Amino acid sequence: MATQPPDSQYFGDSLPDAEMELLATVVQTDVAYPWNPAQLESEAYLADLEQKFSLSDCFSDSDIDQKSQALFAQLEQVWLTRALQKFLCDKFTGVPEDFLTRIAQSVENATVKYQSLADQMVECVLNILPQWAEEDLQVLARPLAYAMREADSEVELVGAKKRPWAQLSEIEQARVGLTVARYAISQLEISD
Repeated sequence: MATQPPDSQYFGDSLPDAEMELLATVVQTDVAYPWNPAQLESEAYLADLEQKFSLSDCFSDSDIDQKSQALFAQLEQVWLTRALQKFLCDKFTGVPEDFLTRIAQSVENATVKYQSLADQMVECVLNILPQWAEEDLQVLARPLAYAMREADSEVELVGAKKRPWAQLSEIEQARVGLTVARYAISQLEISD
């Protein structure tokens, strides 16, 4: 059945024929979405949709519960990671954003994997600083981990605020990375 395009008096001649045909198809659909769910017709329409897309045919109630909890846990993790990325970007403006993003993404895994604060800090930056051996990063992380345990202690970012990131030495970049990791870990602990 060919549909006639809507009257061109409303749309003028600005629409090509293909778009007019598409518009005619949309305008002449038999089933309209019930914009007012309080209407009686809406109840039947929504019940019919629910029947067609029922999850109970595919999954048991315990499966649905288990999978939904896993989904919500993943969504919460993504939200926390994004919030942590924003916090780090605001706090450490001179540090490259991708560097901060990778630290934010690795923090939760590091805190689950290791007990020691220094080990957690090293785990956060190990993949970002591949030229460094884990033992060398441990040497740099220990003083930072112990110094930052005291309440409200502020560790200087070793020139990161004075010079561009690219001009920092590898040691300075590693220290800044470990400092950022420590702040990220503390933020994760606060949010839990």
